[in-house]
Amino acid sequence: MLKRRVTKRTSTSPRSILARNRKSSFSKTFDLETSPRKINGRTKSALPKNSRQTSKYSRYALLPPSTEPFEKSCFERDPLLPGYAFVPKGDVYITRHCRSKTKESQQMFYVVYDNAGKRSLGLRVPSDIYAEVLNSAAATAELRANAVRLRDRRDIARARQHLCLQFPLMPVESLEMILDHAFLKGSGRVGRTSMKSDERKAILAVEAHIRHLHTPYEALLDAGMTRQQAREAVWDTVQAIKAGWEGGESQPMHSLTLRMHSLALPSVG
Repeated sequence: MLKRRVTKRTSTSPRSILARNRKSSFSKTFDLETSPRKINGRTKSALPKNSRQTSKYSRYALLPPSTEPFEKSCFERDPLLPGYAFVPKGDVYITRHCRSKTKESQQMFYVVYDNAGKRSLGLRVPSDIYAEVLNSAAATAELRANAVRLRDRRDIARARQHLCLQFPLMPVESLEMILDHAFLKGSGRVGRTSMKSDERKAILAVEAHIRHLHTPYEALLDAGMTRQQAREAVWDTVQAIKAGWEGGESQPMHSLTLRMHSLALPSVG
């Protein structure tokens, strides 16, 4: 049986011809830019490294939209405008005042993002405003540091008050350890969170202190228990000691001692 030879017909309409020409032109350009070439016997990319990275990000990266007046977004790779300076992130006083003073002068400032458009790196503001803010920051540094120290002392005093009111029978050494640990500034621990009430922070800080220093919690972890398993194992002991510090009814101390000894040598299967 003879097989028919099927010939693919190419459309000759003007639109089809234009589409084929565009596709062919794009393929040739892409091959010239990205195909490797040999130089001194070594194969190298046709594009330098920086150009390849820029090409990678420029096709797909999108800048977060700006909604504030006198504010625009830009990439790190975008040229710095004449008369502007880059202000790196990190110092809240400097970035906040650079932003506000630029707005007050009704000049544009730019939020600078990395070339992927995902992470902000700082601002671009007029150079004279940046210099003015730097001078102001230097002149007020000691005053602002004193204000921070005063605020920190107030925070610690408030935490101490809540701990003493909620746990009047807590040993003094435990109180100081909790304040130095759970309420340490910059620690990221429970005492520094702004998502919980002062009363709740005090309870969680005390429970954590008891769990780590007054129960075999650490030994259970070393023996192979997961954190959740170890927490559950010492839960009753933590609550009993906490109730005693609150001044409520608690188990006799010899009962707690026996329970802690029974937890000290766990059987982890």
